[in-house]
Amino acid sequence: MKYQSSNTKTIYELDFEFSSNKMLLCPDCSPGRKKANKRDLKYYKDTNRAYCHHCNTTFFEYKPYIQKKEYAVPEWRNKTKLTDRAVKWFTGRMISQSTLNVMKVFSDIEWMPQFEKEIEVICFPFFVEDEQKNIKFRGANKSFKLTSGAELIWYNFNSLKDNKEIIICEGEIDLLTWVENGFHNVISVPNGAGNNLEYLDNSIELFENIEKIYLSIDVDSAGIKLRDELIRRLGAEKCYLINFKQYKDANDYFCGLGGLEFKKLIKESKPVPISGIIKIESLLDDILDLYENGEQSGVKIDSLLDTFVTWELGRLLTITGVPSSGKSEFLDYIICRLNLIHSWKVAYFTPENWPLKYHYRKLHSKLSGKKFDKKTDTTNFYNIYEHINSNYYYIMDENNFTVENVISRAKMLVKQFGVKILVIDPYNKLEHQYDNKLSETQYISKFLDKLTNFAKFNNVLVCLVAHPRKMEAGRVPSLYDINGSANFYNKTDYGITIDRQRSKETGAMQNKVDIHIQKVKFKHLGEQGLLEMNYNYNNGRFEGTEETVLSWDNSNWLYPEEKPIEINYEIQPSENPFSELDEIPF
Repeated sequence: MKYQSSNTKTIYELDFEFSSNKMLLCPDCSPGRKKANKRDLKYYKDTNRAYCHHCNTTFFEYKPYIQKKEYAVPEWRNKTKLTDRAVKWFTGRMISQSTLNVMKVFSDIEWMPQFEKEIEVICFPFFVEDEQKNIKFRGANKSFKLTSGAELIWYNFNSLKDNKEIIICEGEIDLLTWVENGFHNVISVPNGAGNNLEYLDNSIELFENIEKIYLSIDVDSAGIKLRDELIRRLGAEKCYLINFKQYKDANDYFCGLGGLEFKKLIKESKPVPISGIIKIESLLDDILDLYENGEQSGVKIDSLLDTFVTWELGRLLTITGVPSSGKSEFLDYIICRLNLIHSWKVAYFTPENWPLKYHYRKLHSKLSGKKFDKKTDTTNFYNIYEHINSNYYYIMDENNFTVENVISRAKMLVKQFGVKILVIDPYNKLEHQYDNKLSETQYISKFLDKLTNFAKFNNVLVCLVAHPRKMEAGRVPSLYDINGSANFYNKTDYGITIDRQRSKETGAMQNKVDIHIQKVKFKHLGEQGLLEMNYNYNNGRFEGTEETVLSWDNSNWLYPEEKPIEINYEIQPSENPFSELDEIPF
């Protein structure tokens, strides 16, 4: 058992319990005493503590402090009534008062930030068993808010425990539409098609016993993105797609075609295409989105790098550079930005960063903006710790360093936690099982195929760091120079070389770094180019070269300073937002 010294704060692995009747050597003071064999430490079983009568040190059981997430609980107000205004609005959506009563929907007065005052709202309570966990408030002009700090859970959560088949909606109105039509095995995401899937992370095990999942998701770009993420996490083999034809969602379909047509939706749903077989009809929503909105660029990270590269899931990124050029630091920088802005969680296979506490230090500094030490970093340590703990995972099986094992563990993390990035850093630390029948070039080709297939079929960005062969001084390596095969260039979607500049006089490494974007496979994601950036030695970030040391970004990315509230003067709520019901729906 681990015990911590009250004097030196050192943590020791000690077996006090088995020596409770003996005086023991003190691990703190005995090594430095003349009488090194003098036993002055006594263990007290009743308190599970030991006390040294020479140096006055107490040893207590070490329990690392882990800040558990605590949720706010909305105040129980025992309200069940709906205003005539609210009932009339729901009637216009063909939802009856009996359905509203079943789901315990009620009216109230609530302060809404969109109007900066109290207004009439419709309240959707979220329960686990009989305990209220959250409330969603809906006001005029489609204004929404959830109880601040409350747990994010599925709406109608209890249905998860009682059914073998479940319908998943994108909003409360669609869920009520299903209930109105006699379907009670239905749940809804609490926050629309947003990036925060905490409600899924915390309930993923409940889906193991569910045999069929019907996806009743809005037919728009955000809905398609949510639909695909649910399929990725819950398993395509369980999922069935609801087809709303020309309508946007379940309620529009119900209001447009009526209850007889609505009840056919489950029977007419289509299974998600099985692996290896794809019918064009299963791609209709994606094709229509492309037809209506055109080819969209990937996501950006609010960096100088956006000039040349945008990021898309299902791709392979390969980064190379000579030793000490900053390959891993640059990749960590990209990943921190993708995670921070787009909530892409990451899994690392990174044996070179062992012990992992040193890699954690790098991530913490990039987020906090400060060097990782108590004197420099005065931010809330555990807030950043909690973010990293919830978004970054490590794959490290000391008995199996094969790519097959890494991919297998990554698939588990995709399903359980929604990981969207896999990092393999570096290539040469994997355990490569060469087949005598294959040349090295053929082996690398198959290896890269495994990575690209994993990326495509699991919708993950795979990032590979690979060292070049020994280079002649002064030459910048390309992806063709990676030891083993030209396939590192041919089969990657993104290819980047990092080249840290050296002083011409001394040869010492400088802060200036050349970023060579050598390959972007698809034009809508970017183009080739050269960027010159500064390495910020305070926190490991990469910044534009026009910035001086004094203007470097050392801010806390997770908790930036508050900015003045910007007011949109084009849309102003009236003094009484409910003066005209027909013009201002909930």
